[in-house]
Amino acid sequence: MNDYIINFIQGGVAGVVSRTITSPFERLKILQQNYPSLYNRGVYVSFSQIYRTNGLIGLYRGNLTNCVRIFPQNAIQYSIFKLSKNNLQRYITNEHIIHFISGSIGGVLSYSAIYPLETVRSKLSVQKDEYRGIYDCLSKTTKKYGIFSLYKGIGISALGFIPFQGSNFLTYFYLKKYNTENNIIKSMLFGSISGFVSVSLTYPFDTIKRRLQLSGEYGNPMYKNTLDCCTYIMKHNGLRGFYRGLFSCYLKIIPANGIYFMIIDLLKT
Repeated sequence: MNDYIINFIQGGVAGVVSRTITSPFERLKILQQNYPSLYNRGVYVSFSQIYRTNGLIGLYRGNLTNCVRIFPQNAIQYSIFKLSKNNLQRYITNEHIIHFISGSIGGVLSYSAIYPLETVRSKLSVQKDEYRGIYDCLSKTTKKYGIFSLYKGIGISALGFIPFQGSNFLTYFYLKKYNTENNIIKSMLFGSISGFVSVSLTYPFDTIKRRLQLSGEYGNPMYKNTLDCCTYIMKHNGLRGFYRGLFSCYLKIIPANGIYFMIIDLLKT
């Protein structure tokens, strides 16, 4: 089988497994970003609130959409990363620069390819009973707001994905280079550290993106553009508003990124 097809499958499977395991933390993060006054009493209390309102399934709301988008996103991302890395080695000798650029290219291209599903996932994660599923959400959103509403926030997202995935792959392979003993525990540890570093550097991009995706819905104002969104967050929530849900994101991204790289190494063997 072609190496790039293998990379495609490895990235997709690793993404689905890692994100499903950590899905409740992802939903809590999105709720905290968009409803900071309702979900501000800690992780346990917030989870209890979601459970009382929607039951166990409420913790995984939007996860099916997440899996539908995460497989192609991670599959494209990892295969493009490997392709870019192999080609850049002809022109660049510094492997750390190669890992950063390759990760950035893979991240931006893969995220742009599935962005409408990312918007749908955000809507399904915070909704009550407005949408019956992926197709219903796509249909109603495009009918009410137009097809381009599915791409709200893509500019700031693409900009954020350059340092996010660049630093993610750079950190992971940097740690692996100086720890030559290969085992899945170290793969998970290094992946977890990489996730922590990358999300710490770029989290405000994610908050702005979520707000733009839900512009005009669920109590959010209709933002004119990215600057208007940033101004609104700063005015009503201060600098901390850009970091709402960061702790929940750590609880998700640290194990998820670790599992992601661990699954890839397992599949390689």
